[in-house]
Amino acid sequence: MKNTFITSALVAVLGFALASAPVTIKAQTTPTQTTAATSTGSTTPSKPAKKKSAYTPFPKGSTISAIDATSVTLKTAKGDLKLAIDAKTGFQVDKKKAAATDFAVGDAVTGSYSTGDDGSMTAHNVRKKTAK
Repeated sequence: MKNTFITSALVAVLGFALASAPVTIKAQTTPTQTTAATSTGSTTPSKPAKKKSAYTPFPKGSTISAIDATSVTLKTAKGDLKLAIDAKTGFQVDKKKAAATDFAVGDAVTGSYSTGDDGSMTAHNVRKKTAK
């Protein structure tokens, strides 16, 4: 009985070792970057840089303090943020396409904007949810 238990345990350990062997071998064959391959002398592979979004999200808690056909002004915790509205600016109410006329002073909004090389800020999209 004791012999059967030891044999079973040994077979289980051997089976586990054989099952994990291909993973170990595969991990050891992963090529590594050498010092000569990098311009900085680093021996660790470099990760590709994250692509920075061209759009900046509205600050949390933004509400509309003024809106017309050419601009929207948002009241934020850090002060007012005036954004131009152009033909590319998208508007959404409850995830459905909308227009600037569907928004009013006091609406809580989310969205994003871009900043031009000249420092001008243009709304990319403006979104709001209606109370249910």
